[in-house]
Amino acid sequence: MPQADTNINYPADLAPRLAAVIHADGFPNGERARLKRMSLSGPTPLSYHRFLLRYVPPRWHGKITALAWRTLISALARQHQNPHNPSMPFGHALAESDYSELRLESLLAAEGRVLATLTLRAATRLAAGRVRCNWKDIAWLLFAVNNDTRERVNQRIARDFYRTPSAKDDSAVEFA
Repeated sequence: MPQADTNINYPADLAPRLAAVIHADGFPNGERARLKRMSLSGPTPLSYHRFLLRYVPPRWHGKITALAWRTLISALARQHQNPHNPSMPFGHALAESDYSELRLESLLAAEGRVLATLTLRAATRLAAGRVRCNWKDIAWLLFAVNNDTRERVNQRIARDFYRTPSAKDDSAVEFA
């Protein structure tokens, strides 16, 4: 049985590994399906507990991180194949999948259950377009521990969204 990697510093560092595990050829389809269908509240499937205990270090099994793990794991399970692509920033991936500015603004302003819900909706959008991205960006958004960290993550995602050539730009605006 694989064990959780205890040599990582931040929960976000685990996102690529978790994506690879969930989408590995040997990972049971039934387990993936249960993780995919898992809601943010209500009964938690045994598959989730088993997965968390196997692949996430115990120091991150607290009440504070519970919703973030549940969201990240469910979002990863919704994807096709291994969804992690370190060279495709999350903001860029959203722009490539025609994610609207209004949705992005709502996502970046959200907290708690609203953030979790909007993250799952964004993940579903990425899955529908089979867009692979850097899931560490998404994990940083979910696990941000303070306002400064969250603001840095929001800025990076927004910059990546607007640096994308296909990002919607209704008109060029010049400021004098």
